[in-house]
Amino acid sequence: MSKKGFRKNTFVPAIALWALLLFFEPRASGSLVIAWGYDSAGQIKTPPGLTNAAAVAAGAYHSLALASNGTVIAWGDNTYGQTNVPATLTNAMTIAAGWYHSLALKSNGTVVAWGDNTYGQTNVAAALTNVSAVAGGWIHSLVLRSNGTVVAWGDNGWGQTNVPAELANVAGIAAGELHSLALRTDGTVVAWGDNTYGQTNVPAGLTGVAAIACGWFHSLAVKSNGTVVAWGDSTYGQTNVPAGLTNATMIAGGNAHSLSSGNGTTVAAWGNNFFGQTNFPPGLAQVLAIAGGGYHSLAVSTLTIPPLVFDLVSPNLQLNAAGFQLQVDGAAGISPLVIYASTNLVNWTPIFTNAPVIGSLPFLDSSATGFPARFYRAGQ
Repeated sequence: MSKKGFRKNTFVPAIALWALLLFFEPRASGSLVIAWGYDSAGQIKTPPGLTNAAAVAAGAYHSLALASNGTVIAWGDNTYGQTNVPATLTNAMTIAAGWYHSLALKSNGTVVAWGDNTYGQTNVAAALTNVSAVAGGWIHSLVLRSNGTVVAWGDNGWGQTNVPAELANVAGIAAGELHSLALRTDGTVVAWGDNTYGQTNVPAGLTGVAAIACGWFHSLAVKSNGTVVAWGDSTYGQTNVPAGLTNATMIAGGNAHSLSSGNGTTVAAWGNNFFGQTNFPPGLAQVLAIAGGGYHSLAVSTLTIPPLVFDLVSPNLQLNAAGFQLQVDGAAGISPLVIYASTNLVNWTPIFTNAPVIGSLPFLDSSATGFPARFYRAGQ
C-alpha cells in the first residue's frame, strides 16, 4: 500500500445488511497542489482547502504554496521554523525554498525569509529592494534585481555567493546545494560555486535557454525549442533527460531527481525514485507550476477533480450471496483507481486496480460474504 494511495478517498465497510457506515471526504477542484514522494514530515500532505495555488516550492522536507491572493502556505518539517510563515507576510508574488529555509518576494520588490539561519541564509539586507526573483540553496540565498544584477548571501564555503563581478543582464536565477546559476537575457547560462560533480560546467555552446533550475549537485536548462539540457552529478540518472522530451516549458530539480512540464499538458520526471518522487500521478495535466524537494515533488494543476464517493443506492452497494457489491462514482481522471479492503481500519490491502474510467466503477468483492467486517477505501 502506498501512502499516496490514501490521498482524498472514501471509506465504506461491508459488515452485513444490518449495519453501514460511510466516511466521506470530498475532493476539491481549482488550482490544486498535487504532491508525491517521501512523506516523513507531512511534506506531501497538502493542507485542506488549498484550491487557489499559483506557485509551489519545496525544501528538504517542507513545502510551500503561493495562493492567488498573495498569501503563503507552508507545511511539513518545521524543525528550524521553515514553515512558520511570518504573520505579517502579504502581497507575495513568488516563493522559494532552501534546504531548511524559505523565501518570499513581495509585490513591492522586498524579500522576506524565515527558517534556519545558521549561516545567515535568512539575513535579508534591510536596503535590498527592487527584487524580481528569489532562489534558495542548501544554506545560501539568491535574488535577482530588476536591473538585471544578482545579490547572494549565506554560506560561501564553496564560492556559491561569489557572484561574478561582470555578471549583468540576468533574467533568471537558480540555487543548488552549493552552487548557483544565472540565465542571461541573451539565453546563455553562467554558473559558480562548487563544481565537484561538474554542476557549474555549463555545456559549451548552450544558447537559446528559456529557464533554468538546480538540483543539489546537478543543473538543468530548458531551451526555447522545448528541449532540456542537464549536467552535473548523475549518480541516480538525474541528468539523463528522457529521450524524446521535446516540448518542455518548465523545469525543476530536487535533491537527485528532475522534473519538467510541457505547455502544462505533459509531465516528465527522472532520477532518484527511492521514495516515489518521480512517480507523478498518471493523468496529471493542466500544470501551472512544478517543484522538486529533497525527496518529494509538487505540482499545481487546474485539472477539475470531481468528488469520489461510493454509490449508496441499491444494487450499487449491497451484500448478496455472491459477495459485496459496490460502485465508485466520480472516478474520471484517476489513474489507476485502486480499491483497498481492511478488517481493522489499520491494515489495508489493495484488492482491485482499474485503469481510468469515466463516471463509475462497479466492483464485486467475492471474499466478503458476511463476517468479519470488511472496510473499503478507494483512491490512487
